[in-house]
Formats: sequence, C-alpha cells, structure tokens
Amino acid sequence: MTSLLSPASSTLLTLVLYAFAGVAGMLGMILKNQTIRVVAATVATCGFILQTVILFMGFHAQTAGGLSLGAYLQMMAWFVMLCGLVLWIKIHQEIPLLFGALLSLVLFCFSARSLQLVVHVPGSLHAPFYALHIGALYISLALIAISCVAGLLFLYLDKRLKARKPLPHFLRDLPALNILDSINSSATLAGFPLFTTGIVCGLIYAKPVYGATLTGDPKELISLVIWACFAVIFYGRVCRGWRGRKPARLMALVFVLCLFSIVGVNLFMNSHHAFTRI
Repeated sequence: MTSLLSPASSTLLTLVLYAFAGVAGMLGMILKNQTIRVVAATVATCGFILQTVILFMGFHAQTAGGLSLGAYLQMMAWFVMLCGLVLWIKIHQEIPLLFGALLSLVLFCFSARSLQLVVHVPGSLHAPFYALHIGALYISLALIAISCVAGLLFLYLDKRLKARKPLPHFLRDLPALNILDSINSSATLAGFPLFTTGIVCGLIYAKPVYGATLTGDPKELISLVIWACFAVIFYGRVCRGWRGRKPARLMALVFVLCLFSIVGVNLFMNSHHAFTRI
C-alpha cells in the first residue's frame, strides 16, 4: 500500500484524473456538450478528493530533508482545484473547475520531475505562525491563478466583442463578461487579505529564526513587490470601483510576478527559500 501510494505513484494517479478531466472538459466545450463537461467536472472532483486523501495521509513527508518542490506544486494544484470547486458551486458553471483541472495538470507535470528538489525547513519553523504563513499564501496564490485566468478570458472576450468578431465555436459557452469580472473581483477581494496575512506572519516569524524581520532575501523583496501591486488592485476594486480591463491586466501581472517568485527565486537565486537537490 505504501509503495502504491508513494509520492511518485500518487502523483501519477492524480495526474491521470486531472488529464482526463482537462481533455474531456475541452472536448465538451468544443462539442458544446453539457454531459461531457459534467462528466469531466466529476472526474476532476474525484482527482481532488484523491489528492486530498494523499495530502492528509502525509505521503510527501516520506521525502527526506524537507518540503520538495514537487509537493509544493501539488499543494498549489490542490488549492487551485479547491477554488475551482467553490466557483463551480457558486456560479453553477463548470468552466472554472475545468480550467483549474488544466492548470493543476500543468503543475503536476512539473511536479513529477521535482520530487527530489527540497527546501530545508528548520525545526524551529514548525509552529502556528509558520503554518498560517504557508496556508494563507497557498490559498492566495491559488486565488491569484483563478483571477488571472478569469481576467485573461475577460480581455479576450471583450476584445472579440468590441471588434464584432465571432467567437470560435468551442468558446461560445464561456461565461458572460460580467461573470468573468465577478470571478476576478471575488478572487482579488479574498486573495489580498490572505496574501497580507501570509506576508505578515512570515515577517513576524523571521525575527527569531533569522535574526531580523527583513533579511534582504530575494523572496522577501519580490513578495513585497507583489503585495504592493496586489494592494493597488484591491484599493482600486474597493475604493475606486475598478471593473473590467484594468484589474484584469494588473492581476495577470501579479500572476507573472508570482511565477517568477516560485520558479526564478526558489530555483535560481541564493535564498533561504531555495530548493536544492537531495
């Protein structure tokens, strides 16, 4: 049983379910077949449940030395799927969940080759502040990803409509512009407080662990840049009534910065967040 549900095997099982859900979902959109889309969403949900069981049973704890990049990406995929499921329930459309399955599939493909890249976690970090730091950032990053996808779809759909160009056949079931903007807005309004919580907890706990609240670590600096950009969007949404293209473009920028933080900083820069091969 342990070998069957090892990190590598569990990665493969969940990847297959997400791959089926993503491909079937796109096929359902192309054929405009509601039944296929529902089946795809159901399979995606099964993949999410399987991944939840795997995470709760702690199979990735078998990786010696700390949290692997593969486990990091798979946990990110889990939160993306969680957000997709919530949106499916909220707006009664499978599109967010199906795009979530595709994004999770990409994350799992990268994770399969990264289970031996580990960020070493000091024993002193196993504390509530650290758990809150990681959990809040995971959820906020998943919301940023969902917001980015909704924003990009909004920009594409808005451009086609203003140019009076017909949509490709398989995209005619996309949610309306106001729904895409609502998804972008909801993810932003929920994501910014969580991102702020994660940053604040990290800074508070950095003092006793690293000797200073701000250590000049590249991860800290890029995270503060992301927070500042995110704060501008949050302020614009709440206080200025921003809608449509501007917040959609800015959330895409925030997502790109997050990718740079995860890939560029964690893999290629000298940081206490960096992943090293074991």
